[in-house]
Amino acid sequence: MQVIAKDDSKSTVNRGFKKRGWLWLIGLSAVIVLSGLSWYYFWPRQISSSGGLYFPYRLELAVPRFAQGDERWANDSLAGTQGTMAAEGCAVSSAAMVLAFYGFELDPGQLNQFLITHDGYTGEGWLVWEKAADFVPGKAKKAYEDLPSFFLIDSNLLRGNPVIIRLRLPGGVTHFVVIVGKRGFHYLIQDPGSGGEQGVYPLDELTEKIEALRFYQKVG
Repeated sequence: MQVIAKDDSKSTVNRGFKKRGWLWLIGLSAVIVLSGLSWYYFWPRQISSSGGLYFPYRLELAVPRFAQGDERWANDSLAGTQGTMAAEGCAVSSAAMVLAFYGFELDPGQLNQFLITHDGYTGEGWLVWEKAADFVPGKAKKAYEDLPSFFLIDSNLLRGNPVIIRLRLPGGVTHFVVIVGKRGFHYLIQDPGSGGEQGVYPLDELTEKIEALRFYQKVG
């Protein structure tokens, strides 16, 4: 019969406690890491202008660009206010880009006139996003208007759906652009403002943060 010394028994028990302690610590660390990654990718909040899922190839949707300063509508009144399309028409121009991408025939000037006559602006001149989809009734709908997340942007791009985002220009002015693609961690945009004259370019060249997003869905 083998006899185990009392000290050896205590040593074995201590090793067991230490092993379980390390396993518990590793498990807790894994939970913390996974929770952090989940928050980073899925949680809606103000996010960086680059990040999210890494795209090893360049994905770019063929979204047409409309310039808010186009002479055909640049001086049109926006929402019946003193503002003009050239100065403040980035939101309606971005909505027009997405709807045109879906295959509907329209431009920012036409969409603006429709919105003016169909209660498509608030009293402060802000675009009522769901009203823009009524330009093509039953064929498109506003699907989301809230805080951004990398998941919402990346998943829409992978489904072939462009995303409209709100940001702040260096001077603090609110601006809207359309995310049309991604390469690596860098989102690519069509910009209705003067910066868009160069064509599609990286969002992080324009701003550091994404404040909010909207996206539509084609129906049928």
